[in-house]
Amino acid sequence: MRSFKLALSVFAFGVVFAASALAQSARIVKIVGSGATVSSPGGASRPANKGDTLAANAQITTGPGVKVYVEAYSGAIAVVEANTTVQVSKIGNEELELNLTQGSVVSQLDPNRRHPNYGVRTPKGVAAARGTVYTVAVAGQNYTVVTANGSVTITPFAGGPSITLSPGGISISTVNNGAATTAAALANDPAAMAAVNQAAAVAVTAVAVVANNPSDFGAAAATLAVGELASAVSTVVQSVPTAVAGAVSSAAAAAPEQAAAIVTSAVQAAASSGQNVTAIAQTVTQAAAQGAASTSTDANGAAAVAQTVAQAAAAAATTASPGEAAAIAQVVSQAAAHGATQGAMQAGQSASAVGTQISGAAAQGAAQGASRVVPAQAANIAASSAQGAVQGSANAGATVNSTSVAQSAANGASAGSGTNVLPPPPPTPATPVTPDKTPVTPVDPTINVSPSGG
Repeated sequence: MRSFKLALSVFAFGVVFAASALAQSARIVKIVGSGATVSSPGGASRPANKGDTLAANAQITTGPGVKVYVEAYSGAIAVVEANTTVQVSKIGNEELELNLTQGSVVSQLDPNRRHPNYGVRTPKGVAAARGTVYTVAVAGQNYTVVTANGSVTITPFAGGPSITLSPGGISISTVNNGAATTAAALANDPAAMAAVNQAAAVAVTAVAVVANNPSDFGAAAATLAVGELASAVSTVVQSVPTAVAGAVSSAAAAAPEQAAAIVTSAVQAAASSGQNVTAIAQTVTQAAAQGAASTSTDANGAAAVAQTVAQAAAAAATTASPGEAAAIAQVVSQAAAHGATQGAMQAGQSASAVGTQISGAAAQGAAQGASRVVPAQAANIAASSAQGAVQGSANAGATVNSTSVAQSAANGASAGSGTNVLPPPPPTPATPVTPDKTPVTPVDPTINVSPSGG
């Protein structure tokens, strides 16, 4: 197997940071979880802390559920993912090379600047990107590179043509000597697809954390990350569909305030690429509701998640397919109620305690989102939203007050349409109902109990 110089030099992702571009050191700006360490050659390791500077040859090691966000220089950030060992092999004025020996690093780079001296070294070479959000993962002597946004150029050490990855592009050192490939081409390789799904999902999650935390990264960086998050989600929906549920769940858990935006981007991406909008809306609504609600501490928080996610999904999907408004509202409200109830249960709440509140919120959000797009169908939308929410709660093992849910659906439809919509008849779930208590599996299950706000 020939060696590669994976030159990954970036251009299409945006994160702007406040540290001086002249500093000859990188800086830790955020840590998720606990137990990360920093060490230098010949020195003992010590706990990593927010604000630490990293000089040449410093090494970062993370364990399960721990992530370290490093500002390489103004406009470039490297996210050292869980179970990773990486060393600062080069550092200078707007220059950083990271030697990745195990695990994953997500790179996020300001698309408005050039980054000719940023790279991630693997056992087979250095990867440099041009305009991108991308993940480099190393296991033993092998690597996986997945581009979530922008482009990545990989140049072999031994010469030969370079390899260019566009958004959604993949390079795996054990597949055709790292030649550019796609998720579709890897569909019959379960091991490769598992690596690709994880790489895509951690990229989306890393961007979501930046968008969700302006206090850590700065307002400009967070604003820029919002746009990059939409692009990264779109890439995953269109190019790595098997990663969608896990990516959305993990990102929503890590950055709950971005859940509605993530859902909207996913549905819009499905519509623009000719995919089944209703099916994608169902998948991402349940995943986002579960992920975000898993960080809630009470029924109010989980219900707020259900409402905002359902409203966003219903509005986006109905805009794409207005003739299916009632059907979309039913599917979305069911997914939101189901997912949020599961998330609340993961957070230690009981289904019986949160069921009615979450179900009503899901019905209200879906009805409002769809009725705002197609107000003439508000009455039908209200009835469908109530039916879906009650069914979703039942699927998650909750018994709800269906009269209350119907009233919530009418309230949502009234707010969305601007008319007075009467409550539909109280719905009943289809029987028999077998509670589904299997949640969407996020990339890193510990993220459900380690929200990134700190």
